[in-house]
Amino acid sequence: MGTILLSEDPSEAASQGVPAPHSASAVVAPSDGSTTSRFGPESVKIGGSSSANGAGARESGGGGGDALDYAAAAAIPHSCIGVVSRDSEFVVQGGSALGNFACVGEADSNGGMHENRGASGLENGGECGPRDIHLVCPDVVGLQPVALVDHVARVDWSLLESVPGERGGSMRVTEEELDHILREVNSHFLMSANGVVEQGVKTLAGGSVANTIRGLAHGLGVKTALVGVRGTDDRGEMFAENMAHAGVDLSRLRAVPGLTAQCACLVDAEGNRTMRPCFLNAVRLQSEELTGEDFKGAKWVVLNGYGFYGEDLLERAVDLCKEEGVKVSMDLASFEVVRNFRPTLMRLLESRKVDLVFANEDEARELIKAEQNPCPETCLNFLSKYCERAVVMLGSKGCIARHGNETVRVPAIKETIAVDTTGAGDLFASGFLYGVLNNFSLEDCCNMGCCTGGAVVRGLGGEVGEEGWEWMQQQLKFRKLSLIQHTTRTT
Repeated sequence: MGTILLSEDPSEAASQGVPAPHSASAVVAPSDGSTTSRFGPESVKIGGSSSANGAGARESGGGGGDALDYAAAAAIPHSCIGVVSRDSEFVVQGGSALGNFACVGEADSNGGMHENRGASGLENGGECGPRDIHLVCPDVVGLQPVALVDHVARVDWSLLESVPGERGGSMRVTEEELDHILREVNSHFLMSANGVVEQGVKTLAGGSVANTIRGLAHGLGVKTALVGVRGTDDRGEMFAENMAHAGVDLSRLRAVPGLTAQCACLVDAEGNRTMRPCFLNAVRLQSEELTGEDFKGAKWVVLNGYGFYGEDLLERAVDLCKEEGVKVSMDLASFEVVRNFRPTLMRLLESRKVDLVFANEDEARELIKAEQNPCPETCLNFLSKYCERAVVMLGSKGCIARHGNETVRVPAIKETIAVDTTGAGDLFASGFLYGVLNNFSLEDCCNMGCCTGGAVVRGLGGEVGEEGWEWMQQQLKFRKLSLIQHTTRTT
């Protein structure tokens, strides 16, 4: 039995990766706090909070309460988030220009900006000054080298049969192929019993790591940050806005001229998803651009097998994490990734530098290749030879996990209704990592993962909605995982 400690920190933390239309230290949301996606056949609202993200000091901008001041958080470098008292200032020194902010400097207790002491733009590699400041580093940092926007739709079988590649997996496509798929989606939406389209295309920030990090931040109150690159195009802006709205620190997310990747997520009537991403011409983080500062202060880093498409990227990230004393969690991504990069993946696992590995049955079987359809226990035995913790996710059958000499098997939640399985494994990882961060037992880590994974499949896309979080809380109470208090979420 565990106790879930949810953060009291407000979710209006600064959205460092989002362009500030009015000032260097503020990001002002529209009056209804939402933005409208311009992608896909249907316009979709993301966000929905009327709070301004870092727009002013709390004592002058409303909110009241404690003595925490997030007014100038946008000026804080990516090695930490500064939480400033009313009687203190913070200083940003050094760094190079990244992102879209015009300047950084000192913030007084009223949220104003003093002398500019750093480079323009988001600080990359800067450091917080020592003057009466409490530093709050992220507990979990995610590495997603390519920012990605998902176009998610429930479609009929005929479209899935015409899409190249195996159903249920993730295969890269060209821009022309992606455009063709998205055009075809319009005539293949699933229809309700009375002949009405169930739902159009939903567009949101995507990517496995982004899903996990967003779930930790938005639903569980964990301090998270994202390392990667996004383009300065409309998709890149939307990616940043969506992630910042969830409370993710984006000061490590580089914004550079170029295109942001996108993916068609096709969901059948049973909720199974087939993904066709397009990364051609998209901006990407290179291995030589990573530094120890990207991971400094974190307890865990979240990696994903898709990172193998960047030469030496994951290997360098793991080495930097070990130098910084950060533990490494890795998801194997898809059976295609395991098939394409098996020798590289095995070398990384054999290095014993990965502390926690997540795999579904297909991925684990592809990795083993030693026998026909090995059972989950055989897959777990193989993975646990190389990692302190290993989890094999079994979909509707739950999961099996090992930590040291302890092995547990936890069933899935029977009450779960799967509308879309996109992000199920990603959000399972969110819950499991939350349990690890809070010293849950192995069984309760798995229970936590089943609850968060079950929450995301209740809606379309890899982001849990408010109804999903409420459902998760009910399931946790049923399993005697007591909630001390609810996290403050932007709705």
